[in-house]
Amino acid sequence: MKKALFLFFSICTLNAAMAQIYTYPSLAKQFSTSYSTGTARMQALGGASSALGADLSAITGNPAGLGLYTRSEVNMSLAYTGVQTKSTYLSTSNEASENQIQMPTLGMVISSNNLSGGDWHGSLGFGYSRQAIFIQPIHISGTNNRSSLLDNFIEKANDKGATGASLDDEYDAYSGTASSAEALAYQTYLINPNSVSGGAPFERFQPLLPTNQYGSATNSGALTSWDFAYGASYRDKFYLGAGLHFSKISASSSTTWEDEFVGAKYVAGFQYAETLLTSGSGIALSLGGIYKVNPSLRLSLAFRSPTYYDQMNETYDARLFPNVIGIPAIGSTGNPITITKVNPMRLTTNEFTYQLLSPMKVSGGFAFFFSKKGFLTADLEYVGYGGMKVYSAELGGSANQAFQTKYNGQISRNFEGALNIKVGSEIRVSPSLSIRGGAAMFGSGYAQSYDTIDRNAFQFSGGIGYRKSNFYLDLTAIQRTQKDAYTPYTLKNVADYSSATVDLTSTQLMLGGGIYF
Repeated sequence: MKKALFLFFSICTLNAAMAQIYTYPSLAKQFSTSYSTGTARMQALGGASSALGADLSAITGNPAGLGLYTRSEVNMSLAYTGVQTKSTYLSTSNEASENQIQMPTLGMVISSNNLSGGDWHGSLGFGYSRQAIFIQPIHISGTNNRSSLLDNFIEKANDKGATGASLDDEYDAYSGTASSAEALAYQTYLINPNSVSGGAPFERFQPLLPTNQYGSATNSGALTSWDFAYGASYRDKFYLGAGLHFSKISASSSTTWEDEFVGAKYVAGFQYAETLLTSGSGIALSLGGIYKVNPSLRLSLAFRSPTYYDQMNETYDARLFPNVIGIPAIGSTGNPITITKVNPMRLTTNEFTYQLLSPMKVSGGFAFFFSKKGFLTADLEYVGYGGMKVYSAELGGSANQAFQTKYNGQISRNFEGALNIKVGSEIRVSPSLSIRGGAAMFGSGYAQSYDTIDRNAFQFSGGIGYRKSNFYLDLTAIQRTQKDAYTPYTLKNVADYSSATVDLTSTQLMLGGGIYF
């Protein structure tokens, strides 16, 4: 418990230290953000699949759509995804990019034409799906005339009433690690206690020098799911379905920050690198219905419960690399010396376990068919981001309550419910060939009071499909754009630190196919 309590209090101060990817509200949002998912066909339609059915996407979306199957199917898809970011920090622009190949869908639907010879028939579907990929490379740089990351460490040392002696106690000489970022900075001579008080206010060498700053942040990993669903049809008029979803999160977030002090006499600069590894498994339930008003019009309604992640395991590491020119000091003999080399030092590895509740989703939609020439479809989806929750059974008792109060309070203030709007159309050019197009807007979920950035994501997609009696192939292109912000560190005076504005563009090429049997 002592270790857990210490870890809790160290994590509580983490969001004041460095990249925003390490705050629990931001992690909850990262793991819950909505993306277009499903087969290549449905993604070409902007992800508007709720009322269509007879597609593998029904397993993860509206399970009632499985009731529209009249024969069995196996489906698989592959995708290439490239992400580009353009960031502006302190009037300096930088670009970064990353790409990967993944498998968005793999699954099977087993259809039964008749159940007990009555009015009901249905289909069972199961498969693997990729719900999100966590790619977001960022590079920033600029000259800062007001602050350094060291000022953040200084504020943390001041706020907890640290002294040189107390920061020495946070250093383990045997392992060569420190238990806090401010202790790292103190052990590497980057911050120093006041010469009179022996503690606060802590200081750094030549604080008024212009500082060239360079930063990079990389998110990687994915949210994947194994899904099982059943959909039934009553007289080919009314369709009901239910699904069970076993989700898995595997994510890695890394940041590297470098400060270079222009014209320095004592400390040329330093580099600070952090890594957070997160993994967890969760479970959710989905329910859905589709009503066929007439041969041309279908209406749908679907619900997906919050995903409960019983155990989110995280490992956090950090390392500090000082670049020393020559620091005046007093040697063991009492004579003045100059320190010209300081070895890198790392933070004590922190391992922590917490629980996460993702937001619920409710969606409704329609599909209107123009005979056999094509159709128009649309979905409206509500995502309750403000209902996300985090807590930690590992902490227990009052520490867990304090953890919830702090971070769930931030979630309720910073996030709110959002609407996702998806529209798509398919036109049949010939009995075998179809062309598709779609658009979607994904609500950001950020409260209006959070900041002035419009984080709504916009997506445009298109594709072609080739279908024969026993197989099909689909090719889809998707582009998603969004604005965001990245804050490398914060200080009490908002005028003393800066954030980078970030423009993100994701482009995906997806090839999918299936066999009917």
